[in-house]
Amino acid sequence: MKHSLLFYLLLLFATGLKARPVHPDKIKETDSLLSIVFAELSNVNPTGALKLATEALSLSRDLNYSKGKAMSFFYIGQIFNYLGKYEKSMEYLSLSEQEEYSKDDVIMLSEVSRVKGQVYYLLGLGKASFNEFRTAHNYAVRIKDREKRNRYTSLAYENLSIAYNIIKDMPDSSLYYMEKNEQLLATTDESLTFKNKINLYSLYGQHYTARQQYDTAVYYFNKALSLISGYNYPYSSWLYARWGDMHLQKGDSDSAMIFYRKGLENIEKTNLRNELPPLYQKISDIYSEQGVEDSARLYREKYIQLDAEQTGSIIMATEEALAILLREERKLSLGKLQKFALLSVGLFITLSSAFIVIYRQSVKNRKKMLSKKENEVSELKQKLNDAFEEVFELARKNDSAFLPRFREVYPEFIKNLFRQHPDIITSELQLCAMIFLNFSSKEIAEYMFITHRSVQTRKSRLRKKLGIPGEVDLYRYFKSISYI
Repeated sequence: MKHSLLFYLLLLFATGLKARPVHPDKIKETDSLLSIVFAELSNVNPTGALKLATEALSLSRDLNYSKGKAMSFFYIGQIFNYLGKYEKSMEYLSLSEQEEYSKDDVIMLSEVSRVKGQVYYLLGLGKASFNEFRTAHNYAVRIKDREKRNRYTSLAYENLSIAYNIIKDMPDSSLYYMEKNEQLLATTDESLTFKNKINLYSLYGQHYTARQQYDTAVYYFNKALSLISGYNYPYSSWLYARWGDMHLQKGDSDSAMIFYRKGLENIEKTNLRNELPPLYQKISDIYSEQGVEDSARLYREKYIQLDAEQTGSIIMATEEALAILLREERKLSLGKLQKFALLSVGLFITLSSAFIVIYRQSVKNRKKMLSKKENEVSELKQKLNDAFEEVFELARKNDSAFLPRFREVYPEFIKNLFRQHPDIITSELQLCAMIFLNFSSKEIAEYMFITHRSVQTRKSRLRKKLGIPGEVDLYRYFKSISYI
């Protein structure tokens, strides 16, 4: 009995030693990896950041390094948000929130709430999104370090100004937070916060564009451009796209085209290809309205090709991430089982046979889970590659099978649409479906054999019937419905 107790105590002692983070070099390596992940995300490269973040997570788990785990979980959650994997994003954000390091770190808690707010918004959960942005602000103002407090409070103001404009539809409150952000940034070292100012001035320009105060909008766009030039900042495509939108709203498509092309030139330097599809789409629409069909078709084809490439890239990145993370989960599960076995030797030796059975069943279940995930990725590829093209072609041919097939391919959108608007009739549903597929008004007119003016009239009636404000883009509205 004495020997058994001694053996058990030695096992406990050995296990405790193993769990302690006593590898400063490894911790330094982990922190270095996380710094690179931050840099990759700042350069809008989530795919490149993903592998590094999972490597940092693996090291942090081996070291039982709570800070490393919290930050790795957060970055992975943020990346899944970029890739549209919102369920996995929320899972990893929650893991970050639950880490011991996060519980006492208001910066981490503020960042987690900020990204959760973005995920909730993309899922159509406006109230939850707004609450998270408020929570992010509440944490940010509690940061002790003045420089960091200003930085994260500025981000919170930026999110709140967007939330009040889009979610709450309260432009006055949106402007209030822009002004608070401007007052805050005026007290900071501009060389450290010029990016925040560029975003702020671009938002000001967008705000005044929506209110048709074009001179004021141009004033703020020029302030943003001045900062970009003054600090030789390489990223300007987002600003040029908003500037082009202002000219398009004014009906000056030639000037809009100039700014859209400046945006394209900048993207060629930064390689931020995720911004290309909407620019291609807008340029195609302008050429179509001008009757330059060859150029319109060229940019439409570029849009379709790049959109398909990005969809495939996201699938590949997600597939790789799932494989890496599943290996990490298996490794973590095996580690927990081994620790349990060591702790149980002295007291539960008679249950060893039962443990083996449980262990084998756990491995079997894990294999089933891996197989299920592989099947899900495969099915996703098949749907994206086949179903979309089929529905797209049926719509172009004005085939009577278009609407029934659309219902099969996008059941969640149809269900949510009828839940919110049960009085929609078949002709209106067909228009909703074509808008959801991002057809331009000219294309809808061509494929439905009606005039462009008739399409605009139908869209106007549809907005009125569904209660959609004029400033809300119909395509984005229907996309948001599909995530509810």
